[in-house]
Amino acid sequence: MAYDARSESQRLIREGLPDRPVRLSRRHRFAPVSVDVASDAAATWFVRRGVGCFWDEIHLLVREPVGWRLLGGGGGSSGGPWSTDEFDRARGGLPAGGFELTGGSSVVRDKGSWLPLGSRWIRSSMLLVGPSVAEAVIAGRHRPVPYHGRLVVVWSSRRPPLVSLRDGVGSELSTVAPGDTYRGRRS
Repeated sequence: MAYDARSESQRLIREGLPDRPVRLSRRHRFAPVSVDVASDAAATWFVRRGVGCFWDEIHLLVREPVGWRLLGGGGGSSGGPWSTDEFDRARGGLPAGGFELTGGSSVVRDKGSWLPLGSRWIRSSMLLVGPSVAEAVIAGRHRPVPYHGRLVVVWSSRRPPLVSLRDGVGSELSTVAPGDTYRGRRS
């Protein structure tokens, strides 16, 4: 692995995204993409350079008295050659206020019984938003949208939070429930 997922996730939660884009190279093999914290659950999204492809990796954490504990996560590869230019341009391929759910992950937070039905889960979704979206309001949490338009959304309730996508003046462009699997624009 090119980086320590726990320590880099903790740093991302604590400090937020860097002010300017981090370019991947042979020397710098990973970059933070997004972070979301909902109460005592957190999700971090990194892109990692692999051999001939790039990997999207989601890490799910829970806050404990001693700090953030990494529970697990998920990820996948780009499936082929990929460049940072494609990463930057992907947002422009969507309608102005549109969005695309691109995946996510979930982990068992704590086992309530030997059956998974009694357990509590932490879930996440990866979201790409259109070029006019400047802010996302996730269950009351206001988050600016990074230049690349990618967001991770985390929740620990049974239902996903409603995400309001807004333009630069605060007008709602569309809403999305991250647990759904669709692409488009919903008002």
